[in-house]
Amino acid sequence: MFSKTLTRLALVLALAIPALPAMAGSGGAEAIVTVTGAVSQPNRPPFDAFRDGFFAFHNVTFAKAHAFTRPELKALGMHEVTLHYPNWPAAITFRGPRLRDVLAAAGASGTTITTQALDGYAAAQPFAALQGDDVLLAIEADGQPLAIGGRGPTWLVFPPGTIPGQSAATDAGLAWAVFHIKIE
Repeated sequence: MFSKTLTRLALVLALAIPALPAMAGSGGAEAIVTVTGAVSQPNRPPFDAFRDGFFAFHNVTFAKAHAFTRPELKALGMHEVTLHYPNWPAAITFRGPRLRDVLAAAGASGTTITTQALDGYAAAQPFAALQGDDVLLAIEADGQPLAIGGRGPTWLVFPPGTIPGQSAATDAGLAWAVFHIKIE
């Protein structure tokens, strides 16, 4: 009897283990940033007040959304930009996909991009201004993954003067700890 049970358990595990990544979604990795609003390539269900408790906490609801894991963001192509703003102690080298590639993967189009941080900070920018080669949704800084508790999971970065009217003296608009991008 014990041997039959052990054989069945082994068979169940042999069949289930390869399926675990698919059951977890996106290779078993967790989503770190979600693009909502005007997206034509959604890959997750609409907002659910219970399941999406953190979105609900921030009063974020959506009918369509595209969620990205860290591996999915890396697969969009990693690019590098080194930036230094006057209110930073030193230059930082960022790596991540270009924001335009993230938005293209979600099928996003609109006139405004609003990035929202874990603490609720939100910065709205013109869609057209954030399409450049040096506008990254960084997932690494100085060779280290951006982590929650630091400035991660993602950090929208761009050089001074990217946004019309942006002062070169401040990093205002460079939202860090970004978990949500809304397209309107």
